[in-house]
Amino acid sequence: MKARHLAFVWMALLLVVRAALASTTWQTAEITGDPLFFQQDKDGAIARALLLSVPKEVPAITSGSREISYAPGRDFVWIAGTREVRLVKGSRIPFKTWQELHPPPESPHAYKAFVGGSSWLLYSQGRFFHDLQSVAAYTAADSWDAPRIERAPDVQVKRIRARLTAKTPIRLVVLGDSISTGLNASATGNAPPMQDGYAGLVARGLEERYGAKVVLRNLSVSGKSTPWAIEQMPLVVAESPDLFICAFGMNDASGRRTAEEFSANIRRILDVLRAEVPQCDVVLVAPMSANPEWTGAAPELYPAYAEVLEKLAGPGVAVANVTTVWSAILQRKAVLDLTGNGLNHPNDFGHRIYADVILDTIGR
Repeated sequence: MKARHLAFVWMALLLVVRAALASTTWQTAEITGDPLFFQQDKDGAIARALLLSVPKEVPAITSGSREISYAPGRDFVWIAGTREVRLVKGSRIPFKTWQELHPPPESPHAYKAFVGGSSWLLYSQGRFFHDLQSVAAYTAADSWDAPRIERAPDVQVKRIRARLTAKTPIRLVVLGDSISTGLNASATGNAPPMQDGYAGLVARGLEERYGAKVVLRNLSVSGKSTPWAIEQMPLVVAESPDLFICAFGMNDASGRRTAEEFSANIRRILDVLRAEVPQCDVVLVAPMSANPEWTGAAPELYPAYAEVLEKLAGPGVAVANVTTVWSAILQRKAVLDLTGNGLNHPNDFGHRIYADVILDTIGR
């Protein structure tokens, strides 16, 4: 009986992941996996979080792993007609106080970088934040002005679309930083629902949309930026990719690389690819933004990077503008709802945003 129950749980988790791949994360009316990081007010009165949309009825809320179902009234209260969810006394849902989010120096799970104070920021890799976050499922009642990703003009991804439509197997090469390695997706933390990072979601999404075999080679390495990427181009060329996803910006911004320098480095990458693998189409990915309380964040550079990347779009080159979507969602969600490590990595929902932006850019 126990084995049968576990099999049922894992099948349910698989269906959740497949459902996430089937629709655009932030535009669908049937929202699943809406992440909630409950934070207590500074006065300690209420722990609350905001949903992405206003539900038609009380949302179903579970742990990030989907293994614990929380009960309305016992664990939380939804403020009807709003996006606000509050915890009740004795709730089983995890939350953090302001002081816990800004711990003393040298505290466990803390990072030495907090703008405007001597305390540190709560931080951790692995599944730490995943286990602190809850997720909600519901039918949205509102229709907020969600950003829509336009299908890239055919001239930008004509060759890869033709191959996919013909169901010809393709080689997908991804080059990026820790975000592109998949860090803080639940699979990398060995936590249910075991969702891949965005690179794996893109590969699977293309296979499901087109029925073509996608062979993924992920050359990404944590902590890297565009100068390193230029040095890796011989490895990219050696893979003879049909589609190349190039995703940098987070570490470039932390290093305060100007938008002009960033653009020049990406141009060098494109020049190598055009000369050595002219049949390959490219998707340049504009990055998410980091926690603005982190000293490594550079809020002014993320949109500047997105702008210069858009100017590089053209024949064989499309841009997946994650920056714009991320910024819009942050108007409705807290940074800690979307983070996987407290600073600069996406959680499962964030990786789904990346994947959906890329997939919608390539189109159906």
